[in-house]
Amino acid sequence: MKKGWYNEKIGLVLLLVGAAIFVLAFIIMNPLGTAIGPSESGSRVVLLNIMAFVFCLPWGAYWMYKFAQHADWLAMPGRFIKGLKTKVFSPYALVGIAIIGALFAAAGFGDLGGLDVQAMVIAASASLFGSVVSFFGLFVGQIIARVFINPVWSGGSSTAVSTLIAYTLIDASIWAYAGYMYFKNVVNRGDKPFFGRFLVTLLLTEAVHQPWWFTTYWIMNTREAAITNVLADWVVLGAGNLFFPYWWLSFLFVATGFLAGEAARRVISGGRTKEEED
Repeated sequence: MKKGWYNEKIGLVLLLVGAAIFVLAFIIMNPLGTAIGPSESGSRVVLLNIMAFVFCLPWGAYWMYKFAQHADWLAMPGRFIKGLKTKVFSPYALVGIAIIGALFAAAGFGDLGGLDVQAMVIAASASLFGSVVSFFGLFVGQIIARVFINPVWSGGSSTAVSTLIAYTLIDASIWAYAGYMYFKNVVNRGDKPFFGRFLVTLLLTEAVHQPWWFTTYWIMNTREAAITNVLADWVVLGAGNLFFPYWWLSFLFVATGFLAGEAARRVISGGRTKEEED
């Protein structure tokens, strides 16, 4: 990862340029108005893809690059040997991508009455495997889920196929970031208390997770439809399958996944913390 044209500075430039282009496109196209058509119009699909490919893809790549600079993070827990080269796509990482992809795809069967199993699976991946496995595992799993298990074209949406890759990239980029934040703040916490750093990481994750998806509500819907959906998912009690709005519960789903991944990490490493390994 240190060789080649990409480095942290270039990655940051690409990220900032992508963010500027997306913001400019958002302002010019103005999805909050009616000029670009009704909900799920072709112009709205174009803007969603600009967000995904021009901004979110560089965002995900940046955090995966930063994650990959830590050889000890790439290794299986408890198996890192100083001085030994660790590949980004090692057998451990490839197996992790396959496992997370399969679990994420299987979770695509449904939400079990409001429980977001996919969110818990990918959060567990972020705390166990980190950025790279989470990004590619989600990407593989979502494509499998939405093509073979619960096909996008069966849901009645006219844009489901044209937005599949875009939504997947947006989601995957979130968890590339979350994986880096978990390892930086929790795995590498040193002598700091676990739950304090865990809470910080949860808040940092949701500070990206929710705004990213919040933005898609306003891109793909007219103002009236977006307001209705935002109220249902963020504000109104009892509007969904569970009493509390979905995005309130997202904190619980992600925290549960993080803890599951952390538990798996400790089991794999034989119960040793990173400080004990060092």
